[in-house]
Formats: sequence, C-alpha cells, structure tokens
Amino acid sequence: MSATYGPNSVAAERLLDDLDHLHPGAVAALAAAGGGTVGTAPDDPDLAARAELRTRLREIARLGRRLEAVRAVGDEVAAWASSTTHWFPAGVAATGDSTKEIGPRMAAVPIVLDAAYAVVLEDLLSDDELDLLLAPWEEVVGSPFGDRGARTDRRDEGREAADELEDADDGAATDHSRGDPA
Repeated sequence: MSATYGPNSVAAERLLDDLDHLHPGAVAALAAAGGGTVGTAPDDPDLAARAELRTRLREIARLGRRLEAVRAVGDEVAAWASSTTHWFPAGVAATGDSTKEIGPRMAAVPIVLDAAYAVVLEDLLSDDELDLLLAPWEEVVGSPFGDRGARTDRRDEGREAADELEDADDGAATDHSRGDPA
C-alpha cells in the first residue's frame, strides 16, 4: 500500500474501497445523511458545526502538511461521483429532494468528502471533530478504521506517549535548572 493519503493511508484506502462497492440504497442514504445537500433540518446543530469545521479543514491540512493527501483523496471521491459505471437515474433509489434534482452520487459528495478528509486528517482532529465528520458515513457504511474502539485506543495511546515524553522533558529541564548532574 502506498502512503498517498499520509499516515492514515490504510484507512483511506479502505474507505475508497467501500465507496467503490456501495449499493444504490447506501448512496441514497449518504445523500440524505447528516447535512447532505438537502434532507437535514436547517436548525440541526450538527449541520452548522459541520459547515464551520469544513471551512477549517484546508488550514488543518496545510498545517499538518497533508494538503497533497487531502487533494488526492478528494480527486478519488470526485472520480467516483462523476463515474457512470454504476450510475443510476436521479430519484430511483430515493424520493428525497437531494436525489431528484441531482444524481445520488453528487448529492452524497459532501458526506463522502467529510469522511474521506476525516480519515486523512484523523490524527490532526479532535475526537469531537472526527465524530462530527465520520458519523453519517459510519451510520451507513461502517468505520473505515475497522474497529472504532481500536482507533480510539490508538489515539489515546499516542496522546499518553506524547504526555510521557513531555513530562520526561519537563523533568529533565527541571533537573538541569537546579544544577543537578545529568
């Protein structure tokens, strides 16, 4: 496997593989899920929070040196959305407004991109941000990380290791500041 999608390439490739194998009903469900083009109440707090987070994702990717990875996964989602290989007429799989006016894949793109970007930026996002971006995808398709508990455990272990290193660095700095021999 390549590292095209950064350190989270395995999960990103799993998500893209799942995307390539979605049945029409799942595509329609994604189109209507959690703040898709149409289908969510305008006063849904997740809709507003997701929109605000979307505006910050580029900066998060830039600061984390993941712009190329985000662009690469976005290109794959765009290719999927515009593919006619498994295309079905708008409105066939669902009766929602989002699939009547535009094709179901195009209507699902916001949710698919949220999930794809969340996977690529997983280690740069808070748990709440990840949940916000991944929840609609996970409700329909499942976790691209396999066992979601394993993702949480891995993130917690990484944070604990970082805290231990920070504590060790602080202790060493304290010892040196007191003139204690190293």
